[in-house]
Amino acid sequence: MSSYLAALPPLKEFFPPTPKALTLIQTFFKCFPLVSIVQWFAPSTPMGRTSPARAYLNLPGRYAWSLAEAVGPLNLIYILYSLPAKFHPLSSTTTTISPSTGLFGTGLPITHEIMGLLYVLHYINRAGITPLFVAPSMSPIWAPVALAMAVFQFCNSSSIGGWVCYDAQKRAVNLSSNKAVDAALISPLSILGIILFIGGLAGNISAEWHLFDLRRGAAKRRAKSEGKATVTYDKVYTIPEPKGLFKYVMYPHYSLEWVEWAGYWILGGAWGLGWSWSVSAALMFLVNEVTTMTPRAVDGVKWYERKFGQRAVAGRKGAIPGVL
Repeated sequence: MSSYLAALPPLKEFFPPTPKALTLIQTFFKCFPLVSIVQWFAPSTPMGRTSPARAYLNLPGRYAWSLAEAVGPLNLIYILYSLPAKFHPLSSTTTTISPSTGLFGTGLPITHEIMGLLYVLHYINRAGITPLFVAPSMSPIWAPVALAMAVFQFCNSSSIGGWVCYDAQKRAVNLSSNKAVDAALISPLSILGIILFIGGLAGNISAEWHLFDLRRGAAKRRAKSEGKATVTYDKVYTIPEPKGLFKYVMYPHYSLEWVEWAGYWILGGAWGLGWSWSVSAALMFLVNEVTTMTPRAVDGVKWYERKFGQRAVAGRKGAIPGVL
């Protein structure tokens, strides 16, 4: 054990990640789907609607969620601005303006900056707007769960940041590769990737906000029926009617988030950052999302059935229509 720990990179090599540290992070991150095995057999995850109102190590849901999720975009921004500065070949080969020259001062090609920008755009909503300003309330989150969320975000943002930066470094050494990227800046695949990402993000936000509106309405009706002047939203839930995407699944915001990150993976592949599990950090993220969110969606359907009855659920699945 001591020899293994001695072989690990020093802590400073993770900020930003060196190639050795990045390999270790991505190897660990590829093991995250194994967490889903525990999720399938665990009674529930102590967060959200399945969290106990009072439990040891509970944290305020709204702020715990925001802080844990913010680890991702903050770490990615740090990597995009600090890691390229270590690449002397990169700075010496990007002195002329071209379609691949960056616009945000990172020293990266514009394609790579867009990959970072899209990631941050997602988390502006997920870590900031939704938990702090839109959600009517958020149930407590158990501290170990919040810590696991933060570790996931650190690993994912380090994986994506390293993937983007080290790919740019390789291209800076090989100008012919850079020219190929210029030609592929706009292509059918890159357009498809952007459409899927933006469409998935917009749909995910729309579905979540619809659920928030339902909760607000239910809380106001309950307060009115009880003759209370103050409306409280904690642990107030209702079941969405089977309309739109909610006609097929109970968690369309999960499905649409997968569409969003599938688009991200396609965009990275279209811009030459790679497609395979061994290369594409976007694919690693997508696989991790699907494998860890699916059991929660399935458990959520069971929760809806217990609370509102099978008739109200109307045979709907969790996040994959007709399957799970």
